[in-house]
Amino acid sequence: MYYKKLVGEHLYLSPMDIENEADIMTKWLNEDQDIAYFNGFYGSLMGEDKIRDMMSRWNEGPFVFSIVSLEDNAFMGHISLFNIASHELHVTMGIYLGKEYRHKGYGSEAIKLLCDYIFDTQRFNAIHLEVFGFNEHAVKAYKKAGFVECGRWHKALYHLGEYHDIILMELLKENYK
Repeated sequence: MYYKKLVGEHLYLSPMDIENEADIMTKWLNEDQDIAYFNGFYGSLMGEDKIRDMMSRWNEGPFVFSIVSLEDNAFMGHISLFNIASHELHVTMGIYLGKEYRHKGYGSEAIKLLCDYIFDTQRFNAIHLEVFGFNEHAVKAYKKAGFVECGRWHKALYHLGEYHDIILMELLKENYK
């Protein structure tokens, strides 16, 4: 079951519903090359039990949301914040969407909802993320949301026979909106 924790124009962010999402996630992580490539799952065999365990661990975090369509309550993906330390004022963000929801503005809307919540309601001052250099669509979406490149790990990822950079990006509260 989903709950409208953070509501946007086309979607809302809800606590995860593992029972509803595990079979969808199993399909995505095994058949959707973009999700597998861009999120580091390409070389993994991911059965439904393994997915459920992984999602249960993710769900222990305080800021793990399902992205859900307002129109039909369809599960669209996940957005989360992790690497949270109580003595620090920054977090790391991760997001992915199912194939049918990409390149339609849903990722940008989910990022905005989460940033509004983190900067306006929580105490955080910065959001960081890592993105593979070959994921040009994600880099463009993050820049559109206000993230800027703040570093790079050169040739830090070996993927499909080539070395790629991992781009480090950040969004500071003072630069948001």
